[in-house]
Amino acid sequence: MKMMKKMLVGTVAIAGLLTLKACNDVPAVIGESVAARPLPTIDQPQHPFLNESQRSSMHGGSYNRDLNSFPGPLGINTQTAHRAFSHIVGVAPNIAFDNQGRLVTVSIKLNGIELHLLDPETLESLAVEELPEKASFEDNSGGGYFHLDQYGRALLAPSDNTIKIYEVVETEEGLDWQVAETYDVSHVLPEGTNIHDVIPDWQGNLWFVTSSGLLGYRNKDTGEFHTYQMPNEGETIQNSFGVDKEGLYVVSTDALYQFKIHETTGEPYFTWRMDYDNGDVQKPGTLSHGSGTSPTLIGEDLVAIADDGYPHTNIVVYKRSEHIEGDREICKVPLFEAGKSATENSLMVYGNAMVVQNDYGHVYEGSALETSPGITRVDVREDRSGCDVVWYNKEMLSQSLPRLSTATGLLYFYTFKKQETSDLFGGWYLTAVDWDT
Repeated sequence: MKMMKKMLVGTVAIAGLLTLKACNDVPAVIGESVAARPLPTIDQPQHPFLNESQRSSMHGGSYNRDLNSFPGPLGINTQTAHRAFSHIVGVAPNIAFDNQGRLVTVSIKLNGIELHLLDPETLESLAVEELPEKASFEDNSGGGYFHLDQYGRALLAPSDNTIKIYEVVETEEGLDWQVAETYDVSHVLPEGTNIHDVIPDWQGNLWFVTSSGLLGYRNKDTGEFHTYQMPNEGETIQNSFGVDKEGLYVVSTDALYQFKIHETTGEPYFTWRMDYDNGDVQKPGTLSHGSGTSPTLIGEDLVAIADDGYPHTNIVVYKRSEHIEGDREICKVPLFEAGKSATENSLMVYGNAMVVQNDYGHVYEGSALETSPGITRVDVREDRSGCDVVWYNKEMLSQSLPRLSTATGLLYFYTFKKQETSDLFGGWYLTAVDWDT
């Protein structure tokens, strides 16, 4: 997901089955409470250098599945808690939970960027660290993407040519953020280049991707940096990336890659590269001319993205191992209405099933009603012979990536809805969608 996706005027309150912070007189709740219909829990691979996968990052660990076994609300006497970090444009796109159940987030506003530790009940800030301001809001750098490491510390790249790890310490005045580790990357980054995200690999080397199409890593043992520049002119990286035991999965504005470290030279290199359809022009509602998704890993053998094709954005699924038999592409499935199809949010994956929502036409500073509706579920066949559309909700207008709770059997989104089609305004809702239908 792109953090600017949520750079909206106003804030969202969460409560009930469908709850809102309304602009006008719209109902606070739509629909009825439901009973939980639990789904089988799927164990997610635990990254050795990240915290528990469901709590450690925006997309739920290094496989980017957006999947939780924790229960979500069922609409039964649900209470709200609301916290605004700014009275003007701002965003807190990524929420993680530390080892004590406290919330960790980075608030990005026009007048500053802050790392917060929040009380989970009151949403009061228990510790605040001011981070360097971004030079531009045109990309995802500055801390919007962050991860909690195996010790529960916040790993991010602030806008000062460093990679930092912050930990919470007890002081006489209370809790405070303290820099536990810092690494200078100014000597490896071209001028004006910003780091979008930093994630360790399975060996603990810190990998990073940048807006200029440069990626690289810091060797855990030697402290040396090694980099690789994307081969095509204008080829950039605007998303996070996936990590498993075998390597990294990086989507640029041109192609999807698997990267590894060369055993002899230590240099990063790609083992395979798959071009994808990114259409002729950038679509309204997208932050770049290319895929808006971070690669999502399916099972132990597949990786999926949504491309930027026209007239349809497509879900595309590939075999992810370096050495395969047959074609690497498993399927390519068109999404949503022709000419009104795009996504800036990553795919949600449960087993072999993927869920994606539509972002076409979304204007970040404008009305949510300019976004085209649509969410859909696509399943990969067990024998890997292709993919099938399981359901397509043509009406729902969603503004967030999907999140599945296997404890309730519900998908959760935040959405925008008017009371009448003639209304000028509407309300923001937390919306629950049945997984099966």
